[in-house]
Amino acid sequence: MRVLSYFETLLFYDGPQLFIAVDQVGARYICMLVEETDKVDKYLCAPASLSRIEALTRGELDLRAVYEVPEVEELYVVEAISGELKELSSAAIDTKAIPDSWFPIAGCYLTEEKPGDALVKEAMERQRVVIHYRLNPPEASKEPKITAEHLGQAVKLVQRLVKYAYGKAVRIKDEFRDKTMPAPYQLEVTSFSPGSFTIHMQSALTADLLGYVQISRALEIIDAVSERIDAPKEAVDKVAEFGGHFASAYKNLLQFITDTETPVEYTWSTPEQKPPRHYRINTKQAKPVYEEITKRTEIETEEARLVGRLSKVDEKYRTWRIVTEENQKEYGGSSDIDLAGLTIGTRRYEFVCEERLEEERGTGREKTTLHLKSFKEL
Repeated sequence: MRVLSYFETLLFYDGPQLFIAVDQVGARYICMLVEETDKVDKYLCAPASLSRIEALTRGELDLRAVYEVPEVEELYVVEAISGELKELSSAAIDTKAIPDSWFPIAGCYLTEEKPGDALVKEAMERQRVVIHYRLNPPEASKEPKITAEHLGQAVKLVQRLVKYAYGKAVRIKDEFRDKTMPAPYQLEVTSFSPGSFTIHMQSALTADLLGYVQISRALEIIDAVSERIDAPKEAVDKVAEFGGHFASAYKNLLQFITDTETPVEYTWSTPEQKPPRHYRINTKQAKPVYEEITKRTEIETEEARLVGRLSKVDEKYRTWRIVTEENQKEYGGSSDIDLAGLTIGTRRYEFVCEERLEEERGTGREKTTLHLKSFKEL
């Protein structure tokens, strides 16, 4: 049995209306008064991570969402006799059995400032897109901590996702951008919220005179999938619409959420003063979408056309290397088809390849693989 004890008051009116409790192992709960009599006060309690409690107290989280969309699929009821809030015996309650009258009204925040106002202000002051990327790792349930591996992986995954979403939005190859300027998809970490793992990020490039930042187009593509996360088929269809490396990057983020049991949230705004956009993806939502993308391996491939002269051909192992005319870079890969008769150095070819994004084990670095599907001599 979980025994809860008072820890901190969040809202007081003729007694604690909303408070934080802890159980015998130190886990925290957000407890809300739902019924009261002269002798007994009944509270509905939801287990909560430190980062979620912080989001609630800063006015970034609707109180109703605490109980409608709990971090853990468990809610409890405790009864306080004569207002005594120590050693409260809890009883699990089926979420379907909770009366509607117990839920707070939608749009109930603990501060008068509208959620996201601070983010919009920050974007305007910096003249950049600003993103707050919140992690809720299981290791932070009792105290504010996260493994260095998880933190590094989470930041790398979101940057990679933004990069490939931007590529889908503008269709410009990275090698042709001005290398003296930051990449338009580049993110910078500026700070962390105290006591949580909300990572404050901004676009490396500033806004134009109208307040527009190019990276917004990438974030809108990511939003188009995230807003469908509760409908796996729709979400995967949207991933497939963009496909290729974007699909691989989104799948990798979902795998991280599933494997590490780390829900993620992100909120972003622009200097244009548009309302901020906010999405949350938990393990329960991520897993079916991840599994469906994994089944549909074709959506993770992109077509690559290479024109140039061959520098190596291995007919036995069906491998090849070609130096392209476009940028004088050498590319290599494998082949489905017979390479007999191809000439090295003297003839020009067009190779049509299937390109996939992979991650190197151990280093975590990304690499692309090329698989030849057809070719012609030019």
